[in-house]
Amino acid sequence: MQAFLIRRFWLLRQRLISSAGLVLVLPIIVFLTVSIGMKNVIMETMGNISYNEWVYPGLIMLINTIIITPIIFRDFHFMRLESQTLVTLSLSPLSKLQIVCYLIFAAIIEGIILSMVSIFILLYLMEISLAVSSLIYIIISVSLFSLIIANAFTTLSLSTHRINHIFVGASIISLFIIYSSQLLIEFDFYPKSLIDIFKFLPTSMISNWYRLMVFKGEFNFDLFFIPLITGILWIFLNSFLMKRVLKQ
Repeated sequence: MQAFLIRRFWLLRQRLISSAGLVLVLPIIVFLTVSIGMKNVIMETMGNISYNEWVYPGLIMLINTIIITPIIFRDFHFMRLESQTLVTLSLSPLSKLQIVCYLIFAAIIEGIILSMVSIFILLYLMEISLAVSSLIYIIISVSLFSLIIANAFTTLSLSTHRINHIFVGASIISLFIIYSSQLLIEFDFYPKSLIDIFKFLPTSMISNWYRLMVFKGEFNFDLFFIPLITGILWIFLNSFLMKRVLKQ
């Protein structure tokens, strides 16, 4: 695992300026295009919570998704088809499960570190305060969210050879997750038939878990452990997929 983290560090150093620019500009763009616009439409949630406070974790998860997406595609698509690095790595003593685990967790750690900047930038722009406990909860929830997102994009990257399929699939997955996980709009505005489906999605459970912890002080075990177990099992499935794709 240490070698994979060092690799991510060196890759980050090679694109330090572009990464720093993205990390600084991305939360500002998200704030201007999403928070300000939606705030004029929705002042408070159905639970009488300020929209800025309610949507804040959703914006962090959205930013984290944008950050982690190219990392996963580089590791599981570019390294497999362009540089052949993934093929060479698969010939090492490491198992396919270990390779998938290490690549995904290294990507999650990098995504969390970069997202930390957005956490504080958005706190300033949205003029909200965050307790230390809430900061811990949001790091945990974003980590869980990243685990699901990383697995989804890993599956997509391993399932196709065409880059245009990657772009289309990533766009569909991202839009679906944004509007089905209560990142920007709460379920009370949706038809009941959709709510009955969306509430069982792991990404939706994660955002609900955070808000229950912060706004009501309730720890819901199902909302926490179902996404965690789903993410872990998905890693196993991706390791089998990689073994099949690489024909090893």
